[in-house]
Amino acid sequence: MKRFLYTIGFMAAVTVVFIALLAWVNGVSKPRIEQNIELQNAKSMLYAFQYLPEQMEEQILPDKVTTMDLPWDDGICLSIKETRIHKVLIPLDNQDKMMLKNSLLTPGDSAVVYIYRNRREQPVGYGFYLRGKGLWGTITAFAAVSVDLKRMLGIDFTEQVETPGLGARITEQGFKKFFRQLNLESFSNDSGSFDPIVMVRDKDQMNTEKSTNILEAITGATQTCNGVLNMLNADLRFYITLIRKNRMELQ
Repeated sequence: MKRFLYTIGFMAAVTVVFIALLAWVNGVSKPRIEQNIELQNAKSMLYAFQYLPEQMEEQILPDKVTTMDLPWDDGICLSIKETRIHKVLIPLDNQDKMMLKNSLLTPGDSAVVYIYRNRREQPVGYGFYLRGKGLWGTITAFAAVSVDLKRMLGIDFTEQVETPGLGARITEQGFKKFFRQLNLESFSNDSGSFDPIVMVRDKDQMNTEKSTNILEAITGATQTCNGVLNMLNADLRFYITLIRKNRMELQ
């Protein structure tokens, strides 16, 4: 009996020690983890707003490259995010919330929009987070649109658990490059109707050459692509409508 109690006491003491050790490691590493998340968010935002590392030409980037593969200067990324990307909360009314019925967004009583300004403090684009349902889980992306709301500047997929080599290719340059200058004009008209974004198997021209509402799909990743399409057509319309209504507050 004494040996049993001794064993139980020893195991309890070891458990307490390990819990304390894990708590200490978590406390020490938490600031670094938060800093890394902040840095990754900054890189995603800058990529979507068409800002790339110095002397980097997007036209020559390999299709397999992801945003985190680019040779960013971490200090510059964080500095630009702090000084030129401004976060704005926009209150939502009941009509705004009704537009979210087909979306996975849950902004509550307000939505977050990021304004990207040039060195002269002029707004050159608006950014926001989108959420959709992929094959295996939720997809989150940061998207940016031009200040006139007629073109998409770019997108970066910040969270996804899709199949490597298939759906996970949404994070690669070969997929994301078709979002540059994607045509969004019908999203901002007053008619109440719009032409949804669509995907095709093969797209001959980039939208930077001829702006259309068409993207190139990933072969073998139908459900992931459908999730991205649903996310775009639901969330982009919501944000563009919201920004139009509150344009004065976003200047």
